[in-house]
Order: sequence, then C-alpha cells, then structure tokens
Amino acid sequence: MKIVVDEKKYRRLALLGRIALFGSLGILLAGLLLTLFGPQLGLLTPENSSLFFILYLIILLVGFAASRVGFHYGNRYLAPTRPDMVLRENLKGLDRKYALMLFSNPTNYMLIEPGGVTVFVVRNQEGKITYREGKWKRKESLLRFWFGRDEPLGDPTADLTEELRKVNQVLTEKLPTLKIPLRGIIVFSNPKAVLDVEPSPIAVLRAEDLKDYIRGAGKLKELPNSLQRKVREALGAPELPRPEA
Repeated sequence: MKIVVDEKKYRRLALLGRIALFGSLGILLAGLLLTLFGPQLGLLTPENSSLFFILYLIILLVGFAASRVGFHYGNRYLAPTRPDMVLRENLKGLDRKYALMLFSNPTNYMLIEPGGVTVFVVRNQEGKITYREGKWKRKESLLRFWFGRDEPLGDPTADLTEELRKVNQVLTEKLPTLKIPLRGIIVFSNPKAVLDVEPSPIAVLRAEDLKDYIRGAGKLKELPNSLQRKVREALGAPELPRPEA
C-alpha cells in the first residue's frame, strides 16, 4: 500500500493543535496565579472583590473552552492515537494497488482502492457508545466531561456524510460521465470502547477489523485499470503500479 501525506497541511493542523493546547494551559495558569498572588499584588481588595471574581470566572471559562479546542486538535493531529496513525497501522499490508491519502484534498482520510474510493471517520472515545434510530449516544460521566481528554462523540454519520459529499463533488466535476463506487466507514480505535450499534447503511468497525473487512466482506469489485487510473488522477493519488513481471 502506498501512503501519501500532505505534510504542509498536517504541519499547519499540528501547529494549531499546539497553539490551542498550550494556549489554554497558559490561560488556566494565569487564572491560578491571579488567585494565588492577586491579594499580594493589591489586585484583590474589599472594594473590587466582585470584579476580581468575575474576572477570574471569565478566565476559567475561557481557559476551559480553549482546552476543549486544544484537546480536539491534539487528539486528531498530535497524539499517537490520532486517526492517520490508526489507519496506517491497521491498513498495513494491503497490496500495491491501494493508496492511503492523508490530509489531502478533498478529505483528510481516504483510501483509493482497486474497486473505488473509501472515506474514513475515526473516533477514539472510550466507554459505551450506542447507535439507535439514526442517533449516536455515549454514556458520559461528569468527571470525564470536565477532566477527560476525549472530545465529544458528536455525530459520526453526519461527519462522514459531509466528507463523502466533498469527495463526490470532486469526482463529479472531474469524471462527470463515470459512476465511481464511493463509500464511507466509521472506525472506532479505542479498545475500551463498548459498541452497541444497530445495522446501518454505513459500515461501523473497530480499527483492528478494518483490513479484514476491506479484504473480505467489504471488498469492492475491481475496476478496469483504465478507470482506476482516472480515479487516481482525479484525486491526486500516485499512478497505478505496473504489474510485476
């Protein structure tokens, strides 16, 4: 499998993650220092105590909000369990006709296959996760909400639908007369996740099951080489490898 990474885009996203993460820690530290040394510096007096605590509360709320943004970017672009590393590890071993496109346009996580295109949404949340009647839910605890590093589960189906729309738009613009098989897969990478998912039109898999699915039950019928070349060109993937002698 060929892996293609838009390093410029990745570095930009990783930098945003560092700025948000360390910026939020700086804001929270400023709030702590204000509490500890405000009285000694004359910032807290009986006359301005109300204003002081309002300011402290604002700093705390801004710091918390910034930390959630920081964790969002950190989980996706800095952590060892970030989606691109999960896909690299769990798709390793696919043959040379597969190309894993990371951080490239029009979507961050995309696999060019001999039979079409697969787009991924990866989630790393732990705990019980359910999908019923088109709605995703995760059992949350107050402690995890305030102090955990997980980002909210959100709606993986809606996120994947949007990414598929972007890819389909490019394929439609560049290959208007061709019908290219396009699908999405929702991947859960945390081994502590407990999935209770009813059947849905979109495949929902654990990361460790992903390669077996693509090779087996979810294998797409291979397209003619001429069509594969057009798909790769439209999506900026490397050229189709020549058959080995």
